[in-house]
Amino acid sequence: MPSQQHGTLDHLLTEAVGQRAQSTDSLSTLELCEAFNWEEAQVAPAVACTLPAIASLIDDLVPRLRSHGRLIYVGAGNSGRVGFMDCSELPATFAADPKQFLAVVAGGPDAIIQAQEGAEDGEMDGVTRLEALQLTSKDTVIGISASGRTPFVVGALLQALKSDALTVGITNTHPSRISRLGVTHCISALVGPELVAGSTRLKAGSAAKQILNMISTCSMIRLGKTYQGLMIDVAIKNDKLRARGRRIVRHVAKGAPLYMVDENGSLSPNTIQLPDSLEGDAMLDRLIATCGNSVKLASAVAISGLDPDAAQRQLDLMDGHFHRFVESLSLPVQGQAARAETKAPVLPNGSVSQEYFLSIDGGGTNCTVCIATRSQIVARATAGACNFNCVSLEQLLEQVKLAQARALAQMPAEYHSGSLAKAGSMARCRFKFTKVWAAIAGLYHAYQLETLTRRLEDLFGVSLEDGSLWITSDSVLPSACIGLDDSVEGGVSVIAGTGSVATAFRKRSNGEVAQVGRTGGWGHLIGDQGSAFDIGKRALQTVLVRLEQSQGGDGHGHELTELEARILARLDCGGKGELLSSILHSSKPAKLQIGDVARVVTDLGLREKDPDPDALAILTSAARSLVQLILPLTKPPICDPGESSLVLSGALLNLPGYRKLILDELAFTQPIPFKKVVVFDDVSGCAAQFLARRTGTE
Repeated sequence: MPSQQHGTLDHLLTEAVGQRAQSTDSLSTLELCEAFNWEEAQVAPAVACTLPAIASLIDDLVPRLRSHGRLIYVGAGNSGRVGFMDCSELPATFAADPKQFLAVVAGGPDAIIQAQEGAEDGEMDGVTRLEALQLTSKDTVIGISASGRTPFVVGALLQALKSDALTVGITNTHPSRISRLGVTHCISALVGPELVAGSTRLKAGSAAKQILNMISTCSMIRLGKTYQGLMIDVAIKNDKLRARGRRIVRHVAKGAPLYMVDENGSLSPNTIQLPDSLEGDAMLDRLIATCGNSVKLASAVAISGLDPDAAQRQLDLMDGHFHRFVESLSLPVQGQAARAETKAPVLPNGSVSQEYFLSIDGGGTNCTVCIATRSQIVARATAGACNFNCVSLEQLLEQVKLAQARALAQMPAEYHSGSLAKAGSMARCRFKFTKVWAAIAGLYHAYQLETLTRRLEDLFGVSLEDGSLWITSDSVLPSACIGLDDSVEGGVSVIAGTGSVATAFRKRSNGEVAQVGRTGGWGHLIGDQGSAFDIGKRALQTVLVRLEQSQGGDGHGHELTELEARILARLDCGGKGELLSSILHSSKPAKLQIGDVARVVTDLGLREKDPDPDALAILTSAARSLVQLILPLTKPPICDPGESSLVLSGALLNLPGYRKLILDELAFTQPIPFKKVVVFDDVSGCAAQFLARRTGTE
C-alpha cells in the first residue's frame, strides 16, 4: 500500500518540479523575487478558469445560508489554516452569525498554530469530525486539498455526501480523488508546479485563499450584507468601526437631510441637514447607538423616518437587502398599521380617487404581475419562477417583489403624481391596492401557506380576512376570463406550459365563478401530460432508444436524424452517455432542462414546410394525452360544452400548430363542441380586470 500511495503522489501536479525551480540555486536575490512573482502571477488566470463553477456554487450556497444552514470549511495543514482564516473573518466583517460558519482542521485547534503533519492521513478522523456536527441538507461542506486526495478531507466529504449536505471540493489537480467522489461542485485551479516542489502554501495556497475569499464575499453580497461596496452590516465595536459607521451613513444619505434622534432617543419629526463636524458625528453616534450599534438599521431609520422597530421589520421583509429597502421607499407601504393610515391616491386633477387592482400569475417558468384600474390595465411585468414545489418560499417572494417593482416602475407618470409623499429626499409611493389576487403554482401542496399569506398581506397592505387578498392556485386564474364573458355559463380552462392542468368552472347566481372539477396538475414526476416537460421527455426517450438500437451495427456508426442532431446540439453533447450526464448532472434543474428540449420539437414539428415526422409524432402523441386530461371535465354535471367556453393558456397553447393538434383531437373524441374557444396570452391582465369588475358588486 505505501508504495502504491507514493506512486500516486509522484504523479500529482502539485508534487512536480517546475522548470524555473531547477535554476533557483544560481539566481540572485532579485532574480529569485522575480521568479517567485512570476509564479504567483499564474494564480489569477488559473482561478479565472474556475469562475463559472464558483458562481454556480455561490448560487447554491446563498439560499442555504439564508435558511440558517451552516458553511463548514475542512482542510489539513495550510489548506486548513486558509479555511480557518476565511471562516473567522466573516462574523467580524459582515456581522454574520458565528454559529453558521465553522472550520474543521485536521489535528484540531493546535494545528492552526503549529503544523501537525500526521493528522492529514486520518480519513476516519475526517468522517468522525463531520459526523459529530450532525449535518443536514441545509449545510455546505467545503473540502480544501491542493493534492485533491488528502485522506482527512476525503473522509469529511464522504460523510457530508452521506448526510445529503451540499459538497464542494477545492483542489489544484485534475482529475483527483475528490472529483471522483461525486461532490456537487469541484473547483480545480490548475496553478502548475510550485517554485519549491510540493510546497502548496505557495501558489496553491494563494489560489485557495482567493477562491474562498470570492465564495464568502460574493455570498455575503448576495445575502445583502453590503451596500454599494460598503460594509453596511458592520456592528460598531471599536473606534475604527465607529468612524466607518459614520462614513457609511453619510454615504447612504448622499448629502440629503436625514432623520435623527434627540438626546432622549426620540426620532425627529422632520429631516435635519447633518453638519460635517464633531456635532454631526455625535448625532450619528447617538443614532447608531439607538439602533443597537447596527449601521444598517441606523441608515434605514435616517433615510426613511421609520422608528427602529418598523425599519427593522421593513428590512426583514427585504431579506436584509438594503438596496431593496431603498427601492421599497417607492413601493406600497407595508403592513396592517400602514394600511390603516394610507389614503387612496387621487387622479392628477384631484377630482376622482383611483383604485388599483393587482394580480399575480406565479407559474413554473415565470411570475407575471399586472396592475389595473377600473378602466384599464396600467402596468405589467415579469420575473422568475414561482412554483411552490420548485422554489423556496423566500425565492418565491423574491420573484413576486421583483415583478411588482418592475410593474410599478412601468406605470405612467400620471398614476404616480398624486400618490407621492415626500420623506426628506426620498419619495415614498403610497399606492393602496383595493384587491390583490395571488395565483401561485403548487399551492395545493404547499406546507407554508400561513407564512405566505402573512408575507403577502405585509407586502401589499391587504388582508385575507377582509377579502382584499385572494390566494389560489395558478390553475384558478383563468376563471377570470370566464367571469368576464357574459355569453357563457361556465368553461374549462387548460394550461399547458412547463406543466399542465385542466380545471372546470361554473358561474353562480351572485357572479362568483366556482371551480367544479380539476384534472392533472400532478407535477412532472407523475403527470404534466402534454406539457413542455412531457414533450421534452418523449423526445429524449426517442433519441435514447434510437442510439441504443444502433449498437452493434456495421461499424460506420448511426446517422443522426435531424431531431436527434438538434437535441444533442441543444444539450451540447455527442452521444447517449453524454446525453444522460447532461441531464442528470447539470446545474440547471432537470425539469427545466428537459422542458427546454420541447423548443426543438416544436420548431421542427410545427414548421410550415417539411415538418419533421419524428417531432410531429411526438407532438401528436402529447396532444392526445392532454386531451385525455380534458375529457372528464366535458361531461354533465360538470360542464355543458354547448354553453361553455374552452379557455386555453400557457406557452404551448399559444403555438397555433400545437393548439390545432389538440383541437382536432378534441373534436374527434368530444362530439359536442364548446360554444367558443378562447386563447389568452395575458391571463394576469384578465384577472386584474376581473377583480376591478367584481369589487363593489360583492
